[in-house]
Amino acid sequence: MNGQFLITALAVISVLTSLTVQALKKLLDEKGAKYSSNVLAVIVAIVLTVACAIGYIIYFGVAVNAQVIITIIALTFFSFLGSTVGYDKVIQLIKQLGEV
Repeated sequence: MNGQFLITALAVISVLTSLTVQALKKLLDEKGAKYSSNVLAVIVAIVLTVACAIGYIIYFGVAVNAQVIITIIALTFFSFLGSTVGYDKVIQLIKQLGEV
C-alpha cells in the first residue's frame, strides 16, 4: 500500500464514518436514546475500517501481515479523528509527523 492510496482510503473512510455517525445520531435522537457521540464514532470507525480492509484484502489478494494489521489500526484511529475533529487537521498532523 502506498501513501497516496492510504490518504485516499482515509478520506473515504472518514467521510463514511461522519455520515454514518450523523445518521445514527439522528435515529437515536428520534428514539430518545442516550449515547456518547465519541463512542458511537469509535464503533462506526472500527466497523467501517475493518469492513473496507477485509474487502481490500479479498479483492486484491493481499497477504495479511503485521504491516497490514498496523495500517488497519492506524486507519481506524485516523478515521475516528477525521470524523470528529476534521479531515484537514488529521492531514496536517500526518504531514507534521513526516517532517520530524
